[in-house]
Amino acid sequence: MIIDSHVHAGEYYRHFSAAFARQMMPTTGMPPEALTAPEARLLTEMDAAGVDRAFLLAFDVRRVEGFSVPNEFVADLCARHPDRFIGFASVDAGTPGAAARLRHAITELGLRGLKTAPCYLRMSPADPLWYDVYATAQELDIPVLVHTGYTPAKNADGRFFPPRLLEPVARDFPNLRIILAHLGRPWTTDSLDLMARHANLYADLSIFLSYQPLAAVAAALAQARERNVLDRVLWGTDFPFATMADSLARMAALTQDPSPWPANSHPLTPGEYHAVLGGTAARLTETAGAGHSGPSRPREEHR
Repeated sequence: MIIDSHVHAGEYYRHFSAAFARQMMPTTGMPPEALTAPEARLLTEMDAAGVDRAFLLAFDVRRVEGFSVPNEFVADLCARHPDRFIGFASVDAGTPGAAARLRHAITELGLRGLKTAPCYLRMSPADPLWYDVYATAQELDIPVLVHTGYTPAKNADGRFFPPRLLEPVARDFPNLRIILAHLGRPWTTDSLDLMARHANLYADLSIFLSYQPLAAVAAALAQARERNVLDRVLWGTDFPFATMADSLARMAALTQDPSPWPANSHPLTPGEYHAVLGGTAARLTETAGAGHSGPSRPREEHR
C-alpha cells in the first residue's frame, strides 16, 4: 500500500488565485498554471506512479489570501473515489465557528482528518483560538496535518513557521495525532526532537524529499532512526508542487544506495521503507472519523 500523505485538491483560478500561484510555483520550476489538481489529473498522476491512496486536502485561507479549497469540494471527490482518497477538512480558527465547521466536515461530509495552515492565516498554531478546534479533532479521533516550515507565500507570517511552536499543543492534547508537514524544513532537527519528546507527533516528507539534496534527506531519516521516531514519518509529495513518480524514485534510491547516507548509518530497510511509504499513514487513519461517515455523495459548495 502506497499512500501519498500530502496532496492538494483544487484547481487554478477556480480555487487558487493567480497571485498566490505566482508566489508559490517559481521555487518548483513550474509555471503558475501548474498549481492545479483537477480530478482526472490527480488520478492519472496516482496511477502512473503506482500510488494507491492519497490524503486529499482542503485549504481554508480565505480570510488572508481571499480563496479556499472548500471542504465540500474535497468531500465530493472522496465520495466519488472512496478507495483512492482520504479527505482532510480545513478550517480557520480566526473565524467564528471553526470547531463547528470541523465537526460538520467529519460527521456530515465524511472527511477523516484536518489540515491547518496557521502561518498562512498569520496565527500561531498554539493560539488559544485553535484550542476548540484541537479539542474537537481529539474527540473525533482524527489526525491533524499542520503546515510547519517555510513557505514563499508573501502574506504568510514567518514568525509562525517554526515547528517548535506546536510543543504546547502536543503537551495539552496528548491524544491528538499531529503531523508536522514538510518535516518543518529548515527546522528538521527541531521537528525530530519534538517527535522524540511527544509520542503523538508525526511528520511528512512532502516538498523536503523532492527538492532537498538526497544526502540531506538521508541525514534527516538517519536522525529519525537514531531518535526512534522513523516509524512516525510519512511519505508525501505536496502534489501538484512536486510529482509523485519523481518523489518515489528518490525514496527507492534511499533503500538501495548507501552513498547519500551518513557514515554511521545505512539505507532504509524493507520494513522502514514500507512503513514510510504507506504503512504508517494507513495506521494513522484506519480509525479516523470511524462512525462519522457522511452522505455518500455530498453536494459541492459553490462559492
